[in-house]
Amino acid sequence: MARKVKGSKQYRMKVVPHRPFSGVVSIVGAALLALVTSASAYYAGQYHLSRSLDKKSRAHESALGQLDKLKSENETLRLRVATAEQSLTIGEQANDKVRAELVQKESRIAELKQEISFYRGLMAPADGSDGVSIGRFSISQTSDARRYQYKLLVQQSATRHNVVKGYASFIVVGSQDGQPKRYPLSALSRQVDSEKILLRFKYFQNIEGELQLPQGFEPEGVELSLKSSGRKGFNIEQRYGWLVQKS
Repeated sequence: MARKVKGSKQYRMKVVPHRPFSGVVSIVGAALLALVTSASAYYAGQYHLSRSLDKKSRAHESALGQLDKLKSENETLRLRVATAEQSLTIGEQANDKVRAELVQKESRIAELKQEISFYRGLMAPADGSDGVSIGRFSISQTSDARRYQYKLLVQQSATRHNVVKGYASFIVVGSQDGQPKRYPLSALSRQVDSEKILLRFKYFQNIEGELQLPQGFEPEGVELSLKSSGRKGFNIEQRYGWLVQKS
């Protein structure tokens, strides 16, 4: 039996069981917990990544599908535009052809009217003209945009047999730089050297040649006049619009 020593501190003793593997188990458990947690996080991350990739893949496939659809629609529209342009070109060509034929027919009609007027003037001249009249007048375009051909036919009634003597004047009227301007034929044609064109014929006389308009001049018409060289004779004045026929 233990004795208590007076004046000394007493300690209680406790018997603890000896467990040599408890620390190892704790360490292993902690390691397993960490491993399970890491594995769970990894698989969760892989799952979310897989879903994200699947979503992006579906979005990519959808975008590719829309692109193919837009390409197809674009090709269809391109073909429609090409067809429309071709139809428009064909239509314009047809319109140009119709216009050209119309101009030719109108020119032919004008020529026939002039021929009728010519023969009518020969057989039945206008009163007061002394049997002289303008049978035909025309202006035609050449390959040069500023150069034209002119043709003037002066005639006398077939019932008269005297020689006509006189002169004709040919004046192109219009505007230049916004101001009225008049040019005699002699200023526009090298084939004419005088403002008065001599007339001498028994039945008819052709006056024709080429004229060239100055730059900046806009023609509006032609003034023609026929005058007898005698005191009592014809005096005819006529104005024509600038109606150009295609050669």
